[in-house]
Amino acid sequence: MIMKKKFFRIAMTIAMLVVAQGAMAQPDLVKVTFSGTAPNIKDFAQSYARNEEADDFFIQFANEVKAGSHKFVNTETVCDIPNGFASYDLESGEDGSLERIEMCYWNCANKKEKIVGINRLNLQGESIDESYVIFYRYNNAKREMRRINPPFSKEIDPIDWTKPGRTSKERIEYARSVGNEDANGWAPIYTLPRVGKNINVRIADGEQLPLAERQNYIYEWNGNGFTLKKID
Repeated sequence: MIMKKKFFRIAMTIAMLVVAQGAMAQPDLVKVTFSGTAPNIKDFAQSYARNEEADDFFIQFANEVKAGSHKFVNTETVCDIPNGFASYDLESGEDGSLERIEMCYWNCANKKEKIVGINRLNLQGESIDESYVIFYRYNNAKREMRRINPPFSKEIDPIDWTKPGRTSKERIEYARSVGNEDANGWAPIYTLPRVGKNINVRIADGEQLPLAERQNYIYEWNGNGFTLKKID
């Protein structure tokens, strides 16, 4: 059982690294520039985009966010400064797939730091969706944010999606031994909050586990990170 779980984690690590390389730059340190006493979501986006590792899609996102909320053909930009949230959607006219960047921040309980999240999504419609989220801890005294491990109390494994009493025994057993070929289908898809503080999470491929048999979750903000919480 330990070897199976380890194999899944290795498979997921490889998969996420592949997504990460094509999805977004990952600087370890970002200097944040702003006027006033604290940065807003535009400041975080612009500062990240100025990093030499920023890719073209993130730079486009930052430029669109700078212009405020607006819509064009096949694109939609949200810049919600009061709620500390921004997003940029690019829709494909051919297959209806959607590429999205979300960015938001949370004020930590110590009132000296913020957690900044950046989520890159590829929503494929009938294919398997992909999500890759990274986090930074921002220090206002230093005016910089440093990359951190996801501040989750627990990361979701395939078996966590199952619900005893509702999930069939066959699916539970399969979830315990998900192979590399199906690992992406059982991966979590994140949605950062525009309203509220919790991160919504769902399984990448709903066909892997029917909704009636699936345990649902949110990552609940706890003042310094997120606690995995079951919801019905």
